[in-house]
Amino acid sequence: MGSNYGTALSHIILAGTGVYCYLAVKDSPHFFAQCSFGVIVANSLLGVWRWGNPSYGYDADSIYRMTSVVQDVVALPFIACETLLNYGYQKEMAYCDAAMSALPLLLYFADRDSDDLLGLVILANALGFGVLSFMNQNYFGIAASVSYIFAHFSIRKNYRSYFDIHSQDLYNYALCFYAYFAIRAVLD
Repeated sequence: MGSNYGTALSHIILAGTGVYCYLAVKDSPHFFAQCSFGVIVANSLLGVWRWGNPSYGYDADSIYRMTSVVQDVVALPFIACETLLNYGYQKEMAYCDAAMSALPLLLYFADRDSDDLLGLVILANALGFGVLSFMNQNYFGIAASVSYIFAHFSIRKNYRSYFDIHSQDLYNYALCFYAYFAIRAVLD
């Protein structure tokens, strides 16, 4: 795997979207949305280095992969947790949701297969976040859930090129839509 400037560009766009979203929630009383968007920004900046540097980009591949897993684990569940707290649900329930979402990350660090558990955690959080948003008439939350499900299960897990566009690029652009909907859902 060498460099791919199109993928680096998609990471730049996602990093910009993540910075915008991070700045929008920097004064939030809870830190979960900040963590979610911070991880997206960090992974995107590493992605710019990984895919845009033909000489030394491959050296960052292992840390880029690790932050990609952290992004998968944190991006949706922490937004769902932030929304639970914003709607006045018990802190323990929200914290438990965030902690349970970290289980695939623990399996990843233990060199175990965590893909099935990660998919289950993402699906459960997306459905829970969607139902919570529907009950509170937060349609941006529903859109965030649907866009993340589409991005993760239809694009990320497919590893194909569509119209000569790499799946990583499409996933990054889909995450831009997710981030926009997520920030609107959190600020609702």
